[in-house]
Amino acid sequence: MKRAQTWSLDVMIAVGIFIVVVITFFYIINQTSKTSKTEELTTEGETIPDILVSSETGENLSTVVENIVLEEKLEELANKSYDDLKKELGIKGDFYIHFEDEYGNIIYIDDDEGIVGIGSDEVEIIE
Repeated sequence: MKRAQTWSLDVMIAVGIFIVVVITFFYIINQTSKTSKTEELTTEGETIPDILVSSETGENLSTVVENIVLEEKLEELANKSYDDLKKELGIKGDFYIHFEDEYGNIIYIDDDEGIVGIGSDEVEIIE
């Protein structure tokens, strides 16, 4: 009788160790995927300004050339659909582009329409 009880205790300890190892494995996998997602979003966030700001006119999506905002290019971007703009920029995540003056005040892209920025509709700018 004692052997059966000892054997079942060994099995319970082994199952407990197995469960701890499985939980640890999935936790490590989850943490590494979060880090790579963060790095991906950071890279995309750095990519957008590189595409939109240029030192030469004539680039496809450049709206700021030598610290001057090209209003006609900005209007073109504002009139594009969000999905089309994401594809052109090569961005997978959501984004929102807005402009501020040197004091941090938001500059409207189109005062008449009340357009504050370009990007995801889920972003709400509150002044």
